[in-house]
Amino acid sequence: MPKIITIAREYGSGGRLIAQKVAEKLQLVYYDNEIIDLAAKELGIDVDTIRRVSEEKTSSFMYTMSSSAFTLPLNDQVFAMQSKIIRHLATYDSCVIVNGCADYVLEDYDNVLTVFIHAPFESRLKRVEEEYKEEHDNAKKFVMKKDKNRTNYYNYYTTKKWGQLKNFDVTLNSDLGLDECANIIVDLYNKM
Repeated sequence: MPKIITIAREYGSGGRLIAQKVAEKLQLVYYDNEIIDLAAKELGIDVDTIRRVSEEKTSSFMYTMSSSAFTLPLNDQVFAMQSKIIRHLATYDSCVIVNGCADYVLEDYDNVLTVFIHAPFESRLKRVEEEYKEEHDNAKKFVMKKDKNRTNYYNYYTTKKWGQLKNFDVTLNSDLGLDECANIIVDLYNKM
């Protein structure tokens, strides 16, 4: 039976880097943007378009402007397709999935370790500027906007609230160190 690790993260926490380290240490397949790419292929829509809507919730304006009586808004189609892909991946192969809603999508599956990576705001801001090498006119506002988008998306598409500890098996502050966080996750996975 496959064993899955889902990792949700605050923007700039290093969660993606930790997930990659975990996948490498455990020699597991790692899925992140590949899920978006697969959803785009399945829906027959340009990848860039899918990436733009993949972390945005549907608005009633978008629904009335973009849908007929039988068509879901693009955001909802993307979420449904990503959910289908995540469930398919979890059924057939042990893997690490970096996706903000994967913990929710797989909540009825056995052998899933759900992880949330967070860090103090200043640490995240520093990582975005120094390690991610991202340049923004106002990095602080950019990180806050990314957090807000992830919160809105998760709260809209799940019955849970973003970042609540009870949603996850483990939450880790990445200020402990990316390698240390990866090692903790690997140890927990090996005990499943």
